[in-house]
Amino acid sequence: MVFKGYKLLATFYGLVCHGIFLIAGAVMFSTILTGFQFSVGALEGLSAVAINFLLLIQFPIGHSFFLSKRGMRVLEIFAPKSYAKTLRTTIYATIASMQLILLFSLWNFSGVFVWQIEMPANLIMILLNLASWALLSISSIQAGYKVQTGSLGWTSVYQGKEPIFPDMPTRGMFSIIRQPIYLSFSLVLWTSPQMSLDLFIVALSYSLYCYFGPMLKEKRFYRIYGNQFSEYQERVPYYLPLISRYVGPFKRG
Repeated sequence: MVFKGYKLLATFYGLVCHGIFLIAGAVMFSTILTGFQFSVGALEGLSAVAINFLLLIQFPIGHSFFLSKRGMRVLEIFAPKSYAKTLRTTIYATIASMQLILLFSLWNFSGVFVWQIEMPANLIMILLNLASWALLSISSIQAGYKVQTGSLGWTSVYQGKEPIFPDMPTRGMFSIIRQPIYLSFSLVLWTSPQMSLDLFIVALSYSLYCYFGPMLKEKRFYRIYGNQFSEYQERVPYYLPLISRYVGPFKRG
């Protein structure tokens, strides 16, 4: 059944998705540069530890779950049945953005710092952070910006057609390493002039996730692309340039 106001529906999903996406980016950017000093969580002691732990794990768990078959079916709950599958990428990006907002705004700040770099040396860290954001943006665009930003779903509904997913990315930053998005995300977390204990915990935890998490993604890519992905895997390092062609346990043959 086709809803007559499908363009209005698509526009609504697009506005919600990209609005929350922009808010998440702004909150994450400011929180990383200030080391969680201005997050609104006000709990102390074990309550703060418990809530912070839940905030820490909810993003990687959700990020991985909603990419699974069962998770994709859950995403479809949030859209009219006729458009649910098409809107999955939009809903996925919206939920991921909301999860980041929760993490970076509700965290309970410890007040402990690993390092604090003062002016003018902190300008170097800020420039490194901006460079990391640039790498993250470039790699996301090269991977297929419509998928990464969630626009593929709602624009497909608006145009009344099935979503066309981009081919496996192999050019640009993906010709240097196979997981530039995850590496760039880690770099964003580490390049703060105000490295609080809180940010250190988040950066360390998510760096481990960014290293090991994509191994499941690579298994899925092999199922989809077969020998094309195997040849790409032979040719391009996993996570760091100029390191072994196979990094991690997933190795074919």
